[in-house]
Amino acid sequence: MIRTILTFDVPLDRIDSILDAYEREDILQRSMDEAGGVAADISVATDGSGRVLVTALWPDEAAYQRWVDNPFRAESNGRLGELMNGVVGVGQTFRVMSGAEG
Repeated sequence: MIRTILTFDVPLDRIDSILDAYEREDILQRSMDEAGGVAADISVATDGSGRVLVTALWPDEAAYQRWVDNPFRAESNGRLGELMNGVVGVGQTFRVMSGAEG
């Protein structure tokens, strides 16, 4: 399993617009449906910093690469970039080594 994490710092007055765009364009669900992901979510920091965290779980690197190569991803990234005034996110990929569920 692979977990991807994307963080970006958004001006507080833009957070609702970003969340609305993710929902309106169904970005998380499309990433799962079109690339074979397992789960995805978007979270906002509780400290009022404007930091947004997007995480996704993929069965393997090939599934994540399908999402990276997906034309919709490139298009939606462009639209999100406009909403974020050029804020660039920092992404990282991890291999899941162990886990638990409650």
